[in-house]
Amino acid sequence: MHAHTETLLAYWETRRNGRPAPARADIVPRDLSNLLSWLFILERADADHHVFRLAGTGLCQLYRRELREQNFLDLWRGFDRHHVRALIESALAAPAPATATATAYALDGQTIEAELALLPLRGPSGQADRVLGLYQPLSALRGLQDRPVVRQKLTGLQPPAREIYTPVALRPLAAVSFELVANDR
Repeated sequence: MHAHTETLLAYWETRRNGRPAPARADIVPRDLSNLLSWLFILERADADHHVFRLAGTGLCQLYRRELREQNFLDLWRGFDRHHVRALIESALAAPAPATATATAYALDGQTIEAELALLPLRGPSGQADRVLGLYQPLSALRGLQDRPVVRQKLTGLQPPAREIYTPVALRPLAAVSFELVANDR
């Protein structure tokens, strides 16, 4: 894990203060001044729309466009989009941090490696419906030769770990029944 990711996780943990997740209001940008360029905040509109409410200048420059009000999931394609969606949804449901690694591609095929941290935040309703994120490049940006990122490919996922970040009060799960079905019919 990159040192900046560890710094953000430690900050999130202190702001959590024993609660399942800190509130958005508990996050003070000046506390994270060294990370601001690569930080983002997403707001969950629904499972398929996690909209950028804030996107750091480094992240916007990487894509050569303003990301605010854009759907974070639109940065991903195919199965990667489904996996990232599931990762965000599980981080919010747990609530607990999740991370991913990806390769980012410029139009000419040049790449950089990146690590993403996704940390749940509570919105005004008290529910975890926001994500504090970090897009941490792991390789030199000069590898893109000043070209914008046009697509990303997941290379790893680290889903939320409940045993590490145990919520104060766990909600009981509804009873689930499974019907066994043979696949060889």
